[in-house]
Amino acid sequence: MKKLLTIILIGTLSMLFAEVFSGASQAWFFNAWSLIATFPLYLFHLLFLLWIALNSKKISISQLYLFGIIFALYESWITKVLWTGYIVNATKPALGTILGLGISEFPILVFFFHPIMSFIVPILVFEILNKQAVSDHAKLLEKNRKKSKLILLFLASIGTFIANGNQFNLLSANISLIGTIIIILILLYFTQKTNLEFFKFKKNKFILISAYLLLLYVLMFFYLLPEKIPTTAVSYLSIIIFYIFPISLLINSKKENIEYTNLTDKHYTAKDLGFFSIFVVLTTNIFCLIPNVAASLLFISYYIIWLLGITIFGLITYKALKKQ
Repeated sequence: MKKLLTIILIGTLSMLFAEVFSGASQAWFFNAWSLIATFPLYLFHLLFLLWIALNSKKISISQLYLFGIIFALYESWITKVLWTGYIVNATKPALGTILGLGISEFPILVFFFHPIMSFIVPILVFEILNKQAVSDHAKLLEKNRKKSKLILLFLASIGTFIANGNQFNLLSANISLIGTIIIILILLYFTQKTNLEFFKFKKNKFILISAYLLLLYVLMFFYLLPEKIPTTAVSYLSIIIFYIFPISLLINSKKENIEYTNLTDKHYTAKDLGFFSIFVVLTTNIFCLIPNVAASLLFISYYIIWLLGITIFGLITYKALKKQ
């Protein structure tokens, strides 16, 4: 049972940072669709890609980022967001498209939110909670004042996303955010203390995860918003290129022996995570009370993160190509 709850824990972390923090899901744990579709989507993507990373010995932050890009591309085949935008009845993205891909949606989702919030951050937080991290990750998790200020600034901007996603409703926002945090605390109490090696499943389990994802992609492509399926070849070709690009960089990247480090007080701890959680709850509540200000800050935050995603993608690509 502890093993199952440990798996659910990392999936819940992914839901918190990807869906709740972005405002995309409200009280997802009370929603049937979220429980049978959205939660498994995040969990199985994370397990699938983390298994490959661990078994290929390509687990550095830069390599995880490239795996995260592959994660993000589900937003084409399943939700069609990268092709037609966020709004269900929209026929094209907010700022139009380039080569069939949304100008505003693609960079923020593929270069930032999914690689970092759906994939990397849940893994790092899992390591903090278990006080063991891959040595490469431990360096990033070292605590300093400048890094903490940047985290708080980012969490303040996230408050605008959560408030907006919950239509500035205090009750909805608090249930969504605090409810998910409580679930994580409960799971943490009952889970097995371990490191990322726990997710190095046997091949038969990996095959089952792969089969589930394949079935999910096929069914969702044809049955979820079928009216949004692109009719131009360029839309598909652009997505395929963005699969080939990170995969080729990963194949040619260097393998490293995976060594684990015990985290100490010089690293971020569960206590720090508790402080950050309280901070994001407070900022979310403040922004729910000042919707006009929050909406303006959300617009600014969105495009800062959009630009940040492009920058991170450029830097990691340059670093990977330089090494090759």
